[in-house]
Amino acid sequence: MNQIATVDNVFAELMKASSNPRQRESLERIKKACDYLEEQGLKISPPAIEGYCLDRDWGGPKGQSIRNSKVLSHYVEIRQSGQKVTINRNAVSAEPLIADETIRAYVRLLQEERDQAVAARNRIEAGLRTIPGIPVDDLIRVGFGGTPASTTAAHETAQLPTTVREALSLLFEPNHLANCGLQLHKDRLRQAVTGNVLLEKHHVVALRSLAADKSDSDATA
Repeated sequence: MNQIATVDNVFAELMKASSNPRQRESLERIKKACDYLEEQGLKISPPAIEGYCLDRDWGGPKGQSIRNSKVLSHYVEIRQSGQKVTINRNAVSAEPLIADETIRAYVRLLQEERDQAVAARNRIEAGLRTIPGIPVDDLIRVGFGGTPASTTAAHETAQLPTTVREALSLLFEPNHLANCGLQLHKDRLRQAVTGNVLLEKHHVVALRSLAADKSDSDATA
């Protein structure tokens, strides 16, 4: 029996043995999260699964709930053991060896949160690229202190749809953000509970700059 069949059988057995509807729902969500993380080449872990679930407004299961449940943690451990990791034995690791187990665990947690942030940033960039009239590369470049590559004429001809302008204004409206579990903290858009950063300061500055430019052009039109 191959690894995939083993994982599928474990999932089916856990679902069959579980009489708690909420636990069955959590198992299904965890399976979807693990499938996604594996497809994206990201490490499967309780914090990563929690981030996936929160991104979809599922509300859970949280990382601590997974650790506290024998059933949920067992399935996660099975998925972790089945991840394929490619190792280059000739490569020299740039990461220092950490003797203290507590510090190692903390570093691993930071690395997982970093991977989640990178994946979230990539999803945002991919989403922005599907919206007509938004020069994503210029926004990133300006956010890092650079100058737009596009000409002034091209910038003036690019008109944002009304729905996009509304979306930009909602993105920085405190009450709307709070209702979605988000907040602006030191010009960074982050999750209010976990503190995970969705947009860095340069991203927020770039989007605000775009919204301001469009507002000025509309006022003078």
